[in-house]
Amino acid sequence: MKLSERDEEMLAGRHGEPLRRAMDALVTLGRAYGAVDMVDIGYAHIHAGMAMYKDDVKLMEDLADAGARVAVPSSANIANADLVNWRQMGAPESLVRLQQRAAGAHRRMGSACAFTCTPYWAGHWPTWNTHMVSIESTVTIFCNSVLGARSNRDGFFAVYAAMTGRYPRFGYHLDASRQGTHLVRVATMPRSVSDFSALGFEVGRSLGGGVAVFDRFPRRPTLDELDALGAALGTSGGISMFIVPGVTPPYATAEDAFPKGSPGEAIVADEAAIRATYERFTEGDGSFDLVHIGCPHASFEEMKMYAGLLDGKRVRDGVELWATTSRSVRNMATEAGYVAVLERAGAKVISDTCPMSCHFARTASPDPALGVEPPTRRGIVVDSAKQAKYVRDMVRCPVLLTSTENAIASAVSGRFEPRFPV
Repeated sequence: MKLSERDEEMLAGRHGEPLRRAMDALVTLGRAYGAVDMVDIGYAHIHAGMAMYKDDVKLMEDLADAGARVAVPSSANIANADLVNWRQMGAPESLVRLQQRAAGAHRRMGSACAFTCTPYWAGHWPTWNTHMVSIESTVTIFCNSVLGARSNRDGFFAVYAAMTGRYPRFGYHLDASRQGTHLVRVATMPRSVSDFSALGFEVGRSLGGGVAVFDRFPRRPTLDELDALGAALGTSGGISMFIVPGVTPPYATAEDAFPKGSPGEAIVADEAAIRATYERFTEGDGSFDLVHIGCPHASFEEMKMYAGLLDGKRVRDGVELWATTSRSVRNMATEAGYVAVLERAGAKVISDTCPMSCHFARTASPDPALGVEPPTRRGIVVDSAKQAKYVRDMVRCPVLLTSTENAIASAVSGRFEPRFPV
C-alpha cells in the first residue's frame, strides 16, 4: 500500500506512540481490504467510550492521557446515559460518572461531545465527495446516500482515522462501489417517517447487502424520511448506501445509477412490504410501560411534530414516554418552546442515549462494581424499525412498532394503537 511521507513518519513513531499505533492499525486494515493508498478525511464520527462495557472508557482515557488528539473535526457517537438529566431515566449514578469520564477524554482529544447517532442534525454536515469515517451505521448511510460524502462502517478504526486524518482507500471511498446493485420500484408512497423506516427494514432484509436504488417515489422524500429509510436499511441488512435519483449525488435518474447495464429483476416496495415490518414487530399481549420516539435521534422538525401531537394532552399514569434527541437539538427545541410542551404532557426528553444503548440493555457486560441491574419492562412501543429490532435483541422485552402518531396516542391512552388495524 502506497503511503505518504507523513504516513511513513507516523508509522515509524516519529510523531509519538498514539499516532504510531493509529497508523499501524489503519495500514493493517488497508492491506486486509487491498487498498492501494490512503485518502485525507474531512470529518470523523467516533466511538463514545461506552460505560456499559468494561474497560471501554479506559480505552479512550488511555489515548487522551498519552496525548492523542483528533486531526479533523470529530463528533462522539451515542453514550450509555443522559449525562445531564440522568435521574429522569433512572440511570445508576455510578454508570453516569463513568460515562462523564469518557466525555472528559473526548474534550482533551478535541472531539465534540455530541453523543448522538444523528450528528448532522447537530451541525456536522460533511459535503459531497468528502472522505470521512463513522462508527455509526446510520451516519454512514445518511452521509453516503443523502449528502454524497464517502464513508464505510468503520468501528474503532474511526478513532484512529480521526487522529491521523487518514484512511485507506477502499469500499465506499471508491467510485466503483458507489453504484446501484439492486433496483427497488416504489409502488406505494410511504405515508410517514415510520413507514419509511418499515419499508427500509423490509428491503434491507430482502437484499442483505449492496446498493439499493429506489425509483419512482411520487414525491421527493424529506430529510427525516431519508434518515429513517437509511437507518432501517442498515439495521436489517449490511447496506451502507442507497440511491434515490435526484437526491443522491450525482445521480439524476435510475439509469445513471447502473452504469454497467440492467440491474435485473426489481424488488417491489409496496404497502405489503411496509405492513410486513409492522407485523414482524408486534409482540406480546399488547401491554407496555414505555413508549419511545426518536430513533435515530430526533431532528428539530420531529421535535416540533411531537410537541404538536402532545399539546394539551397528558401521558397516562403508569406509562413513560421518552423522546430522544441530541443535546444540540434539545437546546434548539427548548428555545422554541417544544420541550416545555412535551414536559407539561409528562414526556421525558432524553439526550445522549436511548433505550437500546442505556442501562436497559441485557447484552452488555458492565463492571460488576457499577451495580447495573437492567429493569424489567412489560413492553416498549416504538415508531422505528431500527429501535424495534434492537429492543428485541438487546433489551429483550416485547416490542410494539407503530407510527409516531399512534405511538404518542398509545402513551396518552395506555392502549396500544397499531399502524394497521387488526
